[in-house]
Amino acid sequence: MLKVKKKAKPEKIILAEDIYILWQDGHESHISYFDLRDACPCASCVDELSGEKTLDSNTIPKDIRPEKSEYVGNYALRVYWSDKHDTGIFHYKVLRDFDKST
Repeated sequence: MLKVKKKAKPEKIILAEDIYILWQDGHESHISYFDLRDACPCASCVDELSGEKTLDSNTIPKDIRPEKSEYVGNYALRVYWSDKHDTGIFHYKVLRDFDKST
């Protein structure tokens, strides 16, 4: 089972001009809506067997926005996007590491 370290848990998540996350250790993350939607890990966006991205970034509207979000258990965030995509679940570790990958 994947354990989430305390520092990898958000204190608060705010949907504003981007996704703002304040982590329990004081670190702050800002992730653009487009970049997060483009990184969706769901089976519709990533091949389940190869792990390769199948989502064409050009099909994502440039003005993509979350309509709402919800916590999934104590480990992830689910975003309901304006393009009606809602199957992606973003693990907190992935969100925390997002700063390093962009």
